[in-house]
Amino acid sequence: MYTTSMPSSTALTSPFPSKTTKVLKIGLLMPRYNADVAKESGFDRAAGAIPIAVDAIRKDHLLDDYNFTFVLKLSECDEKLSAGYSVELITIDKVDVLIGPTCTASAITVGILTAFYNTPTYLWGLVASHQLADTNVYSTTTRMTSDAAELAKAFLAFMAEFNFDRFALLYVLTGQQKCRFIGDDLKAVIENTSLSDVSMTFTRQMESSSADVVRKTMHIAAQKARIIALCFANDVDRRNFFLTINDMGLNTDEYLYITLDTRGFGLGQRAVPRTRNLTDATGTVPFYIDQSDNPDGRDQDAMNGARLSISIDFDPTTSTGDVAEFNKAVIDRVQGWPFYCTECNSTFVAATYSRYLHDAMYLYALSLNKTIANNPNNYRDGRLIALQSNVTFQGASGEVIFNKDRQRVAVFLVMGLNVANSITYYEEGSGARIWETRGGKPPLAVPICGFERKGCPEELIKTPLVIAAVSTGGAFALITVIIIVYIFWSKKKEEERLNLQWQIAYYDLVKNLPKKAGSESSRSFQSGAVSVSTKLTIETQSEFFALYYLGAEPVVASKHHTRTKLDQNDHRDMRKLLSLDHSNVNKFLGLCSDSKECMYMSIWKYCSRGSLQDVFSKESITMDSFFMFSLIRDILQGLSYIHHSFLEYHGNLTSDNCLVNDRWQVKLSDYGLERLRKSDKLPAKKLLWKAPELLRDDSVYGSSAGDVYSFAIVCSEIMSRKPAYDLACRPESEEEIVYMVKRGGRTLCRPAIANLTNFNPAFIHLVRDCWSENVKERPTVEQIMKLMKSVVPNSNANLMDHVFRMMEGYADSLEQEVQARVKELESEKKKSDLLLYRMMPKQIAEKLKMSSSVEPETFESVTVFFSDVVQFTTLASRCSPLQVVDLLNRLYTNFDQIIDCHDVYKVETIGDGYLCVSGLPHRNGNRHITEIADMSLAFIASLQTFRIPHIPSETVQIRVGMHTGSVVAGVVGLTMPRYCLFGDTVNTASRMESNSKPNKIHMSVEAHLAVQQFPGYTTESRGDVIIKGKGVMETFWLIEKQNGLNVANQTQNDELKTAVTTTGMFRAMFNITH
Repeated sequence: MYTTSMPSSTALTSPFPSKTTKVLKIGLLMPRYNADVAKESGFDRAAGAIPIAVDAIRKDHLLDDYNFTFVLKLSECDEKLSAGYSVELITIDKVDVLIGPTCTASAITVGILTAFYNTPTYLWGLVASHQLADTNVYSTTTRMTSDAAELAKAFLAFMAEFNFDRFALLYVLTGQQKCRFIGDDLKAVIENTSLSDVSMTFTRQMESSSADVVRKTMHIAAQKARIIALCFANDVDRRNFFLTINDMGLNTDEYLYITLDTRGFGLGQRAVPRTRNLTDATGTVPFYIDQSDNPDGRDQDAMNGARLSISIDFDPTTSTGDVAEFNKAVIDRVQGWPFYCTECNSTFVAATYSRYLHDAMYLYALSLNKTIANNPNNYRDGRLIALQSNVTFQGASGEVIFNKDRQRVAVFLVMGLNVANSITYYEEGSGARIWETRGGKPPLAVPICGFERKGCPEELIKTPLVIAAVSTGGAFALITVIIIVYIFWSKKKEEERLNLQWQIAYYDLVKNLPKKAGSESSRSFQSGAVSVSTKLTIETQSEFFALYYLGAEPVVASKHHTRTKLDQNDHRDMRKLLSLDHSNVNKFLGLCSDSKECMYMSIWKYCSRGSLQDVFSKESITMDSFFMFSLIRDILQGLSYIHHSFLEYHGNLTSDNCLVNDRWQVKLSDYGLERLRKSDKLPAKKLLWKAPELLRDDSVYGSSAGDVYSFAIVCSEIMSRKPAYDLACRPESEEEIVYMVKRGGRTLCRPAIANLTNFNPAFIHLVRDCWSENVKERPTVEQIMKLMKSVVPNSNANLMDHVFRMMEGYADSLEQEVQARVKELESEKKKSDLLLYRMMPKQIAEKLKMSSSVEPETFESVTVFFSDVVQFTTLASRCSPLQVVDLLNRLYTNFDQIIDCHDVYKVETIGDGYLCVSGLPHRNGNRHITEIADMSLAFIASLQTFRIPHIPSETVQIRVGMHTGSVVAGVVGLTMPRYCLFGDTVNTASRMESNSKPNKIHMSVEAHLAVQQFPGYTTESRGDVIIKGKGVMETFWLIEKQNGLNVANQTQNDELKTAVTTTGMFRAMFNITH
């Protein structure tokens, strides 16, 4: 930014100073570093016109009481910068007037803003859109150049003058988009009913002026028109075009090329230092002269190509003064006041529109002078000042005349090359001179024989020789005719037969097969330890596609909502489509034209895994980098095949159209059928993959460079496993994303891939190159494939082999995990079984585990044991409840340890009571008495060393009773089931215990008799005892077992000391502690 003020001491300040000098602040919006517009309106080449205009203002005594201050912003023809800087100039810098910007898109935005702030605005440069002519919207804006609509009217007037009723429009679009606005205004003027006799039969935006692009475009244009309207943003593109025209041999009298421009150069171009000696009165040299540092030596070829072309442009001859002197002054004055740009290059050539900047500054002084003459306070009223701009004056750009809408009245000239190949100007009424290089005859808008040369009948050569030949060779001719007719008939029949191959009747398409045939197909994919199974039903329909069965095979039908009638060329393309066959291109099966749902349906082979979007939506699928690169490689191979086929481009590449079959192979679908697809109205979501240059030009369906852009968007989806642009995480809608991509600018709207650390950075840079805004910077598919080989190791490896290796690894890890889980299960089962065996007899527990019923069972001979703690109530009164629990836990843990050494089943404990039995459920013959007897002696012996922790002086004594007899045993209850004993034997054993004495083993006669069968046991008769419920019974004491335990055997007690003091399973499981 430059902020400069005019020095008050110089003569330029005011040659007629007044007592009060006011300062006007002028805001300037100009480009400097934008190469597309620098030569047209760049600061270094144009700003010098400002001090020249100030000189003129002082000379004509305009605004004598005012000085000028200038504030410069380098907006670079960028819409965002222009809008932001204009607001900053108005609100912060408080400028009184705004001059610029110099490009149409920026001018449209700024014009609306200045209308809001009521700031006078003067436009110059490449501002050609007729939209700026609306004074209701752009109420404070005055434009120094005429708009493209006036150029369009001049062009159509020329067409009407020579009865040309049709033409084609071709243009090369660059960043400043001048030609696009010219084309838009031309279309708008043609739609006017008063000029409806002229039609535009073909229009094409060429991505560049390369020979290949021009050849392809002209091959099509030549089939539509002979009058070719052209627009170029620079002279290099214009020269390249006519070089190609010369090489193609299209520089004939049959064609007329009309160049449309608003720079005032006509067939000339701005001269560089080394060609200034060739300039004419306008300071230009012919455009066909190569002014580059390394000329190609083809100036003559370029001139031959343009020999029959004309130009319609602003009249350059209206400029006043010495043009060369003015241009030199512009370059010199930029280094002085008010800019002092010492780094500006003095060898530059003045900008094309520098004269218009001079006139914009001078017009502002004129308008303001008239405004303040009525009221000095209105010097900032933009609308009032704009109304005063309807003036006429002689400016640097010629005579400046404005109409009632404040639009400059332009004078257009028709220019061409005369017979001497010199540039000449044609005035109204000089039609004969225009065509003198064509023999005085204008070309025909439509050739006599038509564009395809089929309108002229063949002439019959009637000579005696022919008549004689026909008469003598009549038979041969007849045979020849028959053969020819037969050949044509056979060819027609063959075409009909081939057409039947791609024609599919709607009757043959079935939505649902019978159930027995299977209306579903299933597929599965193994990812880690997770198995995903998905069923695809052939019943889905949408606005754009439907699923059917053709025969027994599922197919996909793409719907085309158009009423376009297919011709023979379309039929030929269908046959070619049917012949396309590649492992990465989905098979086209045919076209259905009698559908009840839409006009046409294209039928494609069905891929079981769906599209890439379907694959990405399944989070269970594991994809490593090799897997993703394999998918990308398949897409590239499919694109390469299509680009080398007759199609030349896909034109509709999205992740929806990248289908995946059961072998994880990507197949590109929905290609070709351009005539049918052009009429389809696509929602914004379908346009997220469309290249920006295709979004801007609806007439172009696709290109190979556009496919590369779409490929980059699909790559971003594969790399991030998220939909295009990840709209769920962005504030913009689909329509807003499409608008931002179409608009372009410095900050491009593209998917975010910067944080993908699992990809090679070189590949990420490759993807960015593929979606470059500049079409020329995008690599071709072949270049991408070569770079992929260097970026991705083993890029030719087979994906299925990789998938099988992944699945083998998953199977191995799964097997190990299963084995580990089985071991854990077995461990837990052992714990649960051990716990269950502690609660139930093993035989009973096994039956319960097998869900078998446990029937009550009678046992003829068992021995039942009862015991309780002597004076337990007294001991309990001296203990807290927790101490009581701890006492019993320690005592019964010791007893449980002893039971484990005998064939005894512990039935239950009730308080201080202990109930055991031997002989059930496992029958052990008569040994049940010895098991109970040995256990009882061991209980008594263990008490010799048992101590109560909190009452160490006290000892514990128990009473023991046993009886031998029959019992019934069974499981009782469902919740907390118990294995219980029933019978008189249990009662008698209980009476033996209750009538026993401390540390004594009391036994009935039946028990006594049973134990006597085994040697080594000593018993002693107690005599007759009155037993409650039994009467008088003789009972016995079990004293000892020889060579074993007795009730006071200390030695045996020491041997069992370790066993009975060890914490038992019961204690471990329930963790009962003091």
